[in-house]
Amino acid sequence: MKIQIASEIFLEQLNTMKKILDLIAFKTDKKSDIYKYYKQEIMNYFYNSMKRVFKTLEKNKIIKQCSKKCSLRKGYSNCKCNGSGYINYENN
Repeated sequence: MKIQIASEIFLEQLNTMKKILDLIAFKTDKKSDIYKYYKQEIMNYFYNSMKRVFKTLEKNKIIKQCSKKCSLRKGYSNCKCNGSGYINYENN
């Protein structure tokens, strides 16, 4: 089975984002305004960065949008794209 590049990027970024949020939660209460602010900013940065990378890969015909209409912000899903919203282009 061929590796799904968007899925691998997505899952690694989700893991990194979770680790950063866990570090912040270690020092702050998850219900605090400061934690909520950091969480929102971190998530926005990660999701927007992934979206830019995926759009570049799509433009270069490396990946294409998933037919199941998965979305980055909805998180992991049991799909070939794992929730990234993109799968490999057929010729790759």
